[in-house]
Amino acid sequence: MAKPNIIAGLDIGSGKLTAIAAAHDAQTNTLQVLTGRSIPCKGVRGGVVSDIRQTSTAVTQLLGGIEHELNKDISNLFVGVRGAHLESFSNHGTYNISRIDKEITQADMELAIENAKAMPIKNDNEIINVIPQGFAIDKLRGISNPEGMEGSLLEVDVHITTGSSTHINNLAKAIQRPGYKIDGTFYGLVPLGDCVLTQEEKEIGAMIIDLGGETMSVGLYIEGILKFSRDIPYGCDLITSDLSRLLHTSRFNAKEIKEKYGVAFPTFLDEEGEIPVPSLDGRSTHNIKKSYILDIIQPRVEELFEQIQHCIATSGYKNLAIVGVLTGGGSLMPGMTDQAVNILGLKEVRRGAVQRDLVTCDEEFLDPVYSTALALAISASDNSSYDDYTRERYDKGGSAFGKIGRFFKGLDLFGG
Repeated sequence: MAKPNIIAGLDIGSGKLTAIAAAHDAQTNTLQVLTGRSIPCKGVRGGVVSDIRQTSTAVTQLLGGIEHELNKDISNLFVGVRGAHLESFSNHGTYNISRIDKEITQADMELAIENAKAMPIKNDNEIINVIPQGFAIDKLRGISNPEGMEGSLLEVDVHITTGSSTHINNLAKAIQRPGYKIDGTFYGLVPLGDCVLTQEEKEIGAMIIDLGGETMSVGLYIEGILKFSRDIPYGCDLITSDLSRLLHTSRFNAKEIKEKYGVAFPTFLDEEGEIPVPSLDGRSTHNIKKSYILDIIQPRVEELFEQIQHCIATSGYKNLAIVGVLTGGGSLMPGMTDQAVNILGLKEVRRGAVQRDLVTCDEEFLDPVYSTALALAISASDNSSYDDYTRERYDKGGSAFGKIGRFFKGLDLFGG
């Protein structure tokens, strides 16, 4: 019996790379996570390659380690990108059906989407993702899949993400240099939102926030559709920098203190007491009160959420989101959800992970650190190119991303 194809989702993070390897499980008829890893990478800053050699070495270490563990090559590699160079827009496309029968085909849908993609973008930028948000036939809106219907004027609304060709190409070179082939590139927030948010949350108005080290990704879903997305060039590494500077200790020690004792809201300060802090040269220690850690962290967390608030205020969808979901490594700090409620004015905020029914995996891979890589693997498995081992499972239901993919099967929705 042949071994199943290995799908890998590779998340290009802030100073680190995270990967999930998965395959279709014939016995349970689900996508099963086989393994996952996250490693530091000094060649990546804010999702952008700053040193191709160091990044290639980290890719080899990460993906090569996974292949060695599984004793099988990665068949399909899907990469999630982020960074301040990414920009997202909504646009509208139309296509006139001039045939006598007026029956709408997939080719007509593709032409409408191509017309929606025909918009001016910056020099040296390219389209990364194009997500159809809904169709209209002869001005009648709210049509999710117009194939087979009749009409004279087909319209489509799309959400387009563009990015710097230079940064995308440098990343591709760093990954291809060790011999890996990229089968698809995504703005990581897109599959993440589909796998972390429920459809009900999207319908009532939801905000997803991916709290990375050097960037924060923000997406707004209104009436079930991704209306706005943006990457902010600040992240939770600023908290580490603040602790390092004000405690007079190394970044390594500051990161450990942040992860062990850090809280973002006063009610999570369990008890007053003192903790030892190594000096910058490591030769001595000094004691500080736990409350002083809060005094350092809280203002910075508030500032980060204020940056998100400002970003949302410019989106045109201010005050439309009701619920929020935090993911990424920064979401693990106690009190982050409380700060999001207070500053962003949301009714409810939760820490998010990939929905459990979309995948079979150990609990460790539902950690927010793996969310984007896992979402990439799920979206890849829903892609029509991999129907040889996913069709039965995902034609019966599957993720929201998969349902979108099946509506537009065969269309080039994710490229320029």
